[in-house]
Amino acid sequence: MGEAPRPQDLLARILPAVAARHREAWLVGGWVRDRLLGVDSHDIDLVVPTGAVATARHLADLVGGAFVLLDETRDTARVVVGAPGDAIYLDLAGMRGPGIEADLMARDFTVNAMALAAAAYCEPEPTIIDPSGGRRDLAARRLRAVSPGAFRDDPLRTLRGVRLGAALGFDLDDETAAWMRQDAALLSTVSRERVRDELMQMLALPRAERSLRRLDGLGLLEQVLPELAALRQVEARYGGEVSALDRSLRTVGIAQEMLDWLAGTASALPGVAAATLQALVDPYRARLVQYLGELLPGGRSKATLLLLATSLHEVGKGATEQGHAGAGGRFLDHEVLGASMAATIGRRLCLSSAETARLRLAVRNHSRPWELAREAEAAPSRRAMYRFFRDAEPAGVEAILLSLAHHLATYGSNLDPERWRRHVAASAALLEACFDRREEIVDPRPLIDGHGLIETLDLVPGPGVGVLLDGIREAQAAGEVHSREEALTVARHLLEREGLR
Repeated sequence: MGEAPRPQDLLARILPAVAARHREAWLVGGWVRDRLLGVDSHDIDLVVPTGAVATARHLADLVGGAFVLLDETRDTARVVVGAPGDAIYLDLAGMRGPGIEADLMARDFTVNAMALAAAAYCEPEPTIIDPSGGRRDLAARRLRAVSPGAFRDDPLRTLRGVRLGAALGFDLDDETAAWMRQDAALLSTVSRERVRDELMQMLALPRAERSLRRLDGLGLLEQVLPELAALRQVEARYGGEVSALDRSLRTVGIAQEMLDWLAGTASALPGVAAATLQALVDPYRARLVQYLGELLPGGRSKATLLLLATSLHEVGKGATEQGHAGAGGRFLDHEVLGASMAATIGRRLCLSSAETARLRLAVRNHSRPWELAREAEAAPSRRAMYRFFRDAEPAGVEAILLSLAHHLATYGSNLDPERWRRHVAASAALLEACFDRREEIVDPRPLIDGHGLIETLDLVPGPGVGVLLDGIREAQAAGEVHSREEALTVARHLLEREGLR
């Protein structure tokens, strides 16, 4: 798919084709809401009396879009026009109920339960069909459910309400919030893919911390991320927070403020924190913004996955402090257990394997940058930086940023400027290695391969060869090895020391 046209241009192209196939059609939902708010929408919803799936196939062919069957039984389908990140989503649905007003009254929120006849699209002041008072709630910036049964009809609407409130900056109606809380447990009946999509869209929006706290207040966090909700019972040892859950959610807020700072938008970071970041991390801002904006398999950005990792970075404490012992009766380090739990959560949410791996690695290694800063007054050694990226890649950058956000969230107003400066300096050194010295420190080019080692040193193929190659690579990254002959010397030394023959 190529570049997406403007939404209004796409509408001008498809509506005649819709009119040729259907006597009546209506623009509904978010598109009408956004038109009344005066903002462009990349989500276009159309209702036709029947035959929506067939019409969607026709429109996909007409505009060169991708056809997605959503629910054949409910006669709903989607056409995606444009590349991920800039696509227009055209959803078509057969009418639910005997007429358009009945269809609208079966929807989720009043601000989404408005329609206008597709034929009136170009009119400057078209008649808006609004049976539930959506325009009134739009003016009041209020999110109100159409009916008490809205969430029983589709429990995913509980998550959608929180996400929509964050996107629009609207407050939840008190009665609606009570209905959501009452039906929260029904979310377990919804497919994991749909839950994932709502959660990840929520994290991609401003005020992600507030959204997660709202999920918690509505009883939804326990349904979506029960491992995170379990941190409510774990005491936070620093910074005065009530619980590890409170600190984890605050870390999400700090991480989002750091992303705002990187992008050059308004940020609420404390002055001393921002000043130190400015002094030491500023050279990498543009590359960090580009890196975090890249999409992973599944179409979600690295920045969004970072915020999910941030929310989960202490989930291991919810298990270790509740008595879950590891092998031999020892309690596992919470980063190790947390990484395993994060991977389980990623699989449960049906994230891609690449996303799940990054999630696990970011959680596992989020304490490492601060540990490097505490080990010595000077910058981390090349060997230490190599080992960090060896263990953390491809989520090294995410682990660095998560570490910084965790530091700020942990100490809050008690932030020690010198400890913070050392942490940021170590992080800046890691970023320099990642962006400017990758082939030197992070990913040095091999001086010899396994076949060469086997032939030259008369070795038997096996895992020991891999150990030798890893040792050579580390010595090379540390600046101790520069040639094939020196690499062989390191291999011989390792053979004698480790007894690998």
